[in-house]
Amino acid sequence: MRTKKLHLTSLSIVMLATLLFSCKKDWTCECRTDLGGGTVVTTTTVISGKTKKEARDICNANDVTLDGQLITNCELK
Repeated sequence: MRTKKLHLTSLSIVMLATLLFSCKKDWTCECRTDLGGGTVVTTTTVISGKTKKEARDICNANDVTLDGQLITNCELK
């Protein structure tokens, strides 16, 4: 019995990656807030129906800086 080998060209890999990263789905945004005195609070929010880039932009917009110091740092997970 002969089996066919799957050959992926660089173009097909790029197309597959584009499809995976451009699809709209749910993303988790995790924010860590430094309250001082060693206290850090972590919160998560679900961002629905957005591409990875859109979700990352929304998540990063929640960063908070006070007097030049990053107080809340949000990252897409």
